[in-house]
Amino acid sequence: MLSLPSPSLRWRLPWPGLCLVCQRAQWQAICHHCLSAFAPPRLRCQRCALTLKTGQSACTACEDYPPEFDRALAAVDYTSPWRELIARFKFQGDLALAKPLANLMAAQINALPPRARPHWIIPTPLSALRLRERGYNQSWQLARHLSRQTGIPTLPDALRRVKDTPRMMTLEADDRRNQIRGAFEVNTPWRRALVGRRVALVDDVLTTGATVDEITRTLQAAGVRSVSVWVVARTPAPGA
Repeated sequence: MLSLPSPSLRWRLPWPGLCLVCQRAQWQAICHHCLSAFAPPRLRCQRCALTLKTGQSACTACEDYPPEFDRALAAVDYTSPWRELIARFKFQGDLALAKPLANLMAAQINALPPRARPHWIIPTPLSALRLRERGYNQSWQLARHLSRQTGIPTLPDALRRVKDTPRMMTLEADDRRNQIRGAFEVNTPWRRALVGRRVALVDDVLTTGATVDEITRTLQAAGVRSVSVWVVARTPAPGA
């Protein structure tokens, strides 16, 4: 279940500024009022991070289509205002949003029991073409802040994307899976460091899971013991 970031984990500004959501003057990047209003605690499926309804004991999505990865954590649902903030961060070069967005994730991560904490944090890689277009990898920006806040080391170059694909935001789940097949490789120098280890794959949004499923298969083939998926936002189930 999502808990609000503790005061020690909220990004305190060096001087009063404006809340990224409501634009009111305050000391935190995202004020407590907006966290309470737009990031309330939610019961989520521990496997895929979809929000569960009150009284729902099992996730029907995971029963019908079990993901390849072992578990997932999401700080918020992919709805307003987070959808707009993530778009600014991902497509408009607003890298200052990386730290407050990572803060949203850190409270849950730091609450994990020792046996669930990964050995490595790995950012979802971009293709060389997409990296040149954007100028940065938003997943790495999140991963490096999470590493500092959790003390878990990163392997930023463990994975590489060897196949560029069209933007998949408008594709259906089956089309995404077909497009992404064979798109990732483990870089040879890091194979030994991954064998038998638990890793957390960091991304901005989890939608159908096609990308992280393919990465999970790639990591499992390299000997990784378990894969967790950590995202800022989870796309709600259709009709939710």
